[in-house]
Amino acid sequence: MSRQIVRFQEAAMGSLFEVLAFGDAERVEAAARAAFERVRWVEGRLSHFVPTSDVRRMNAEAFAGAVEVESWLFELWIRLRELTAETEGAFDPTMGRLVRAWGFFRRGAIRGEPAAAPSAEEIDACVAGGGWRNVILDPERRTVRFLSPTVELHVGAVGKGFAVDCAARALRESGVESALVHSGYSSIAAIGAPPDEEGWPVGVGGETILLRDEALSVSGSEEQAVVIDGEEVSHIFDPRAGRPVARRGSVYVVTPEALTGDALSTAMFVNGPDWADAFSATRPEVSWLFEHAGARGRSGGARFGGGAG
Repeated sequence: MSRQIVRFQEAAMGSLFEVLAFGDAERVEAAARAAFERVRWVEGRLSHFVPTSDVRRMNAEAFAGAVEVESWLFELWIRLRELTAETEGAFDPTMGRLVRAWGFFRRGAIRGEPAAAPSAEEIDACVAGGGWRNVILDPERRTVRFLSPTVELHVGAVGKGFAVDCAARALRESGVESALVHSGYSSIAAIGAPPDEEGWPVGVGGETILLRDEALSVSGSEEQAVVIDGEEVSHIFDPRAGRPVARRGSVYVVTPEALTGDALSTAMFVNGPDWADAFSATRPEVSWLFEHAGARGRSGGARFGGGAG
């Protein structure tokens, strides 16, 4: 394996995706092109900013009647529904209408940008009309049907993680054995390790951990925020209450793949460290760390030493 690292970058999904890899430069470049093509494909199918995306089509048509989708997309919705159940509703991609109501349903929300809070009646309507209870997934017909006009699918919390997983899969299929792919470092997937190293070094909460054939996801209040009535409001919501989470800081989660990590980092931020501790106690493949205002907080799992920080 070549000891020369090769880097490739491409803007997509509102972020700068990057592939770092070791190997023959020509071969790695071809693999990186295939990886970025997968990212663009994901953006074209799942982004609510793309008028022709599958998500836009379902949101426009699924209340009027069942919408048939491709098998990969149906399996994705099944997995996201499972993650909603696993996180006790703290992660719920059916609540796009709620995201829209709070003013975050646009590309590149500016930090500190003034916005108006939705009314209590609008929040209650979003919560009551959303949720998987209002979505029918028919495995025989492979269709999606909404039972409420308020359901709006929005995969912003996990879209980049899914794209990173798809890019990593493309790299592996191209024979790349040592690579790191990330979407602006909020979702990271590691393939193998650099030559003569145990893993890919990644900075997390003031320390460095090594990733090898696993993923790191980050969720936090610093990513996006708007100002409502003079108060800065984070973009991370508790779907059950319909309101932004007041907690400040970031959550880092290590999992086998980035899609799951993105959902869990969001859920842990919403549910808090006590819930994260109980959840990871039965999931040895999951490690997490809370960071508060630049200081390490509690952690759980082998990757961060476990226990209180």
